[in-house]
Amino acid sequence: MKKKIITGLTMGEPAGISSEITLKIWKNYRNKLNPFIFFGDSDSLLRTNALLKYNVPIKKIKKINDAFDIFKNYLPVYEIKLNEKEKFGKPSTKNVPKVLLSIKKCIKFALKKKISCIVTNPVEKNIIKKKNKEFDGHTFYISKITKTKKPVMLLTSPKISVVPITQHVSLKNAIKQITKNRIIWTTIKINKFLIDNFSLLKPKIAITGLNPHAGENGNFGDEEDKHIKPAIKELKSNGINITGPYPADTIFNKEISESFDVIICMYHDQATIPIKTIDFYNGVNITIGLPIIRTSPDHGTGFDIAGKGKASEKSLFAALIKANEISQKRKNWTQ
Repeated sequence: MKKKIITGLTMGEPAGISSEITLKIWKNYRNKLNPFIFFGDSDSLLRTNALLKYNVPIKKIKKINDAFDIFKNYLPVYEIKLNEKEKFGKPSTKNVPKVLLSIKKCIKFALKKKISCIVTNPVEKNIIKKKNKEFDGHTFYISKITKTKKPVMLLTSPKISVVPITQHVSLKNAIKQITKNRIIWTTIKINKFLIDNFSLLKPKIAITGLNPHAGENGNFGDEEDKHIKPAIKELKSNGINITGPYPADTIFNKEISESFDVIICMYHDQATIPIKTIDFYNGVNITIGLPIIRTSPDHGTGFDIAGKGKASEKSLFAALIKANEISQKRKNWTQ
């Protein structure tokens, strides 16, 4: 018997494409999705709705369960009023508190098991940092609220899945953070997640090198010999199906990458460049290690096309589908 799944969708950056892709999702895919609730400003949605002539019926709700009854006929909105009317392409710091409140509300309901999962629309980190200097992206913000110490980022699509060992830090600091223990811990987390949620009995895991040609036996750096190879050896001894380190300039070749379930990378761009090149519109960001389920589309706020009807909703659709699939498999959530 399938569980009743309901998703909390954050408002994202009001000056970006979030309202547009949210409306498109309901208009084009509502019959393929479990109900979701938009945590944001209904008037903002209506303005986008009118501008782009989508004719999506919107209804404000106060009780989460009301979404089950109305979703097929209305896009449910849990009202969070903006402090200032949005201007496409021009984000305002005045709306930052409400953008963050949208995330907090979704987390609150997810922790209380009132909603099954959350999907976060894209935000503009630099604008939020002007109000909240400690903000370093969705992943760490949600981790701080849920008291999660070591979140892991999995970027996945039908064509490729990648994990960055280090995330939003400078390349200089990323190199310092690459250690044997960090590689082992991350790989164990990913391996378990793939078994539990992707129906893989023994995931095939590849790991990249850090340096050109994966160090070429120490000629181009010693991180492979000091940290990566010892980590691989220990992981193999624990029964994990992992190989490497592979040179980053060859592992993402289609013929090689398709033989693995996931590729673990050493730093942010080493992971994000291939997935955004190979399968940009279907990429989904999954945060592993949280007490709640959280996914997001793998793209930004799209200020240059905001309000023009040009934004693709495919990545958001993929994020909603993946959140629903994981929610269905979790045994510890009951509606």
